[in-house]
Amino acid sequence: MAINDDSRMNTGAFALGALSPEELERFLVAAESDPELAAEADGLSATAVLLGLASTPVEPSAKLKVDLMAAIASTPQLPRDTAGPTVDADIAAPSASSTIEDARSQPAEAGAAEQKARTRWFARPATILVSAAAAIGLFVGGGFVGSAVTGDTPVVVDQQAAGLAQIYAASDVQSVRSEVDGGGVATLVWSGELGRSAVVVDGLAPLPNGSVYEAWYINDAGAAPAGTFDATGAHKTSWHLLDGTMSAGDTVGVTVEPAGGSKTPTTTPIVAIASA
Repeated sequence: MAINDDSRMNTGAFALGALSPEELERFLVAAESDPELAAEADGLSATAVLLGLASTPVEPSAKLKVDLMAAIASTPQLPRDTAGPTVDADIAAPSASSTIEDARSQPAEAGAAEQKARTRWFARPATILVSAAAAIGLFVGGGFVGSAVTGDTPVVVDQQAAGLAQIYAASDVQSVRSEVDGGGVATLVWSGELGRSAVVVDGLAPLPNGSVYEAWYINDAGAAPAGTFDATGAHKTSWHLLDGTMSAGDTVGVTVEPAGGSKTPTTTPIVAIASA
């Protein structure tokens, strides 16, 4: 398998900092020569930061501190090392063979490509953090917990997360909030430059078996299906990256449809948000 093929399997692990040093080195070199791989890694990294920032902080309980201090007090400690370092007066000079073996055992310095890749990639976190923080600003008060509710495989979820991050990072990203009939709030986030959009829903009621929520692009030509999704229940916020291309002035609507979705809406939209 080509190195870039291996690296494409590791974009998610890279975004979460879960690669071994050797895997990270290979990934950085591959991304340096593959703009598509670099863009995917950027998107997932931004999303990882976004989800981290979106998690609700939990204050440790007072009992946790008490338990921790009690554990420290009851755990045997090593005695203080009062003896200073000792130096042998007679130290033999290293032999030529041992010097060579020591050199062989040391890791080789990174080559020019590795150094360039590291410089490029490790200069990115600030930019990624700013983009993700700006995205979080769209949902202040919405309780966003970053749950992908597509019900798809991890690969598809990764693709949706990358697409969501691209919208957040777009220079023309916009958002509009609207109340949902029956309870809940929906936020439409979109980029005209990218022609992409996502719906963020808070407190949307779970549906019975056999029904799904379906998103639609609505304009003078009618309603075009834009994918189905589920809900996580009250006080949870989830997102759905819409299928297809968003055109200027489109309204995004959500209806309740039979499992699998419909080609045309069969119910009245529970929410319709204009992008104009």
